[in-house]
Amino acid sequence: MKRIVLLPDHVKHMIAAGEVVEGPFSVIKELIENSLDAGASVIDVQVYDSGLKKIVVKDNGSGIMKDDIALSIKEHATSKISDESELHNIATYGFRGEALSSIASISDIIILSKTLNESMGSRLESVNNRVSVSDFAGDKGTTVIVENLFYNIPARKKFLKSKQKELRTIRETVLKTAIPAYGISFTLDVDAKRELSLPAAESLDERIKQIFGKSILQSLYYEELSDIKVKIKGYLSKPDYVKNSRNMQFLFVNNRAIEYKFFSYHISRAYDTIIPKGKYAAAIVFIDIDPELIDVNIHPAKREVKLFDQKYIDDMIYNLASKSLNRSHSIPETFFTNSEDRFPDRVSENRSDRVYGGNSGQAHNTPAASQDFKELRFRAPLFDINDEPISVNPHVTVDKNVKILGELFNTYILIEEDDNLHLVDFHAAHERLLYDKLIQDNKEIEFQELIFPVSIELSIDEFALVKDNMNIFSETGFEVEEFSDYTIIVRTAPVIAGNDNIDELIKNMIDNIKIGNKSNDLVERFYSLLACHSAKRANDFLSASDMESLVRKVLYGNMELRCPHGRPFFFTISQSDLERIFKRI
Repeated sequence: MKRIVLLPDHVKHMIAAGEVVEGPFSVIKELIENSLDAGASVIDVQVYDSGLKKIVVKDNGSGIMKDDIALSIKEHATSKISDESELHNIATYGFRGEALSSIASISDIIILSKTLNESMGSRLESVNNRVSVSDFAGDKGTTVIVENLFYNIPARKKFLKSKQKELRTIRETVLKTAIPAYGISFTLDVDAKRELSLPAAESLDERIKQIFGKSILQSLYYEELSDIKVKIKGYLSKPDYVKNSRNMQFLFVNNRAIEYKFFSYHISRAYDTIIPKGKYAAAIVFIDIDPELIDVNIHPAKREVKLFDQKYIDDMIYNLASKSLNRSHSIPETFFTNSEDRFPDRVSENRSDRVYGGNSGQAHNTPAASQDFKELRFRAPLFDINDEPISVNPHVTVDKNVKILGELFNTYILIEEDDNLHLVDFHAAHERLLYDKLIQDNKEIEFQELIFPVSIELSIDEFALVKDNMNIFSETGFEVEEFSDYTIIVRTAPVIAGNDNIDELIKNMIDNIKIGNKSNDLVERFYSLLACHSAKRANDFLSASDMESLVRKVLYGNMELRCPHGRPFFFTISQSDLERIFKRI
């Protein structure tokens, strides 16, 4: 066994830095929080090469005194607290004196700063841990320039996400920090191009609209609750506004964005009876609490806090959401347009042992995607007009051993074959047919110009995602253009999508970019959305010809008996099964 030794200081600093600085977004978060603590009213962020080459954060705050600037990158040097008693009453974002020290240990850093009362500011430069200080003639405030991040720990770069995903995380970090700091102006430039601009807002309402769109408040309730210890307030979904993921759930404690694993659970618990399974309410919640009743010193990156009474806070979150929902007791009809949502328990999760025209052991490598679409007037035909015509006799007999008995609940087709009864969920079956056709016609998808181009207002993050994925929209038949700040115009759409509710389809596609950000099959995900969007649904009219055509494809076609989302649409009950049910055997 090796002898125990003390690690060199520079190694200790690098280890500590790894806890604080996870990626470029961590640097930006820490520097913005320093600017907020300095009382800045304007904060400008610049990143180059996703922050790995260069990060610049500039503010007009109080600045750092020339005599103190050398201490700013020393470990555990801070202006936020001075003794142990203040550690239990933290009212600032920073307090441990670790951020600048950690950043300086894994990058080259320059700090330019000047206070109001100084005639000359100061310039600190730290390159390869060699520090120099000189004069700086500039305006009041502080500019921090971070270059060559992780230059001395290249292994850390291997664990970073793609540059596009790093930029997305940076953007989300700036926006999340800007929500409670509504009176402060923020800008973000990416490779010298303005990515976002948030002017100082007069109210939290205005900042919410800046970030999530001008019409967002029409979809949210605002509520407040308070008692002696805690005040809680927030914006929560109206019953008809749901998301496909938790990406619009934020919790702030004393204006600090935190991660609390039970937050989403309590929001979902409140909304459990009025939103479909797999959907999520929006919730932007703020808790104001005496700093002495929380501990913000339990996570290196200060993402978590320890609450004085967890159950008490849990109840406050749940009661806030419940109070909001007391305004409305009706469930929107749009939640029941999908056969998947209306009858979730009527399709067996076990695939039938009998798989016609295919391999019963076939793997199901199909993309998971959103299934939430409003009822559309347009539905795709079951088959192309070039398909061979199929004759139908009055009894809807497919062949001598197969007879279609009819529809059940306007959702399932009943088929008698020999001594078996088959049930087919026609929406999911049609969805599979359309999806397979889209995959077969990959990059040759037929599109149409919309008579009336569709204008869609997006949140800042959604708008950026569309810009980053224009090629994906183009490949799937959508011609999308930037129209104005955070608004896009859709000029063409796939023929299969029809002309109705294009905005809903685009927003579902955006949600799938967010949900599927670790996958390379976004085009296939979008094809599954198009198929679901266009397939016939429960209560749609099915002619005898439609039913016979679909049954022939299901029984004799070489198709997988699951929709693109993985839900089975074919189930068999044998005569002996029925006889056992009725105790005939």
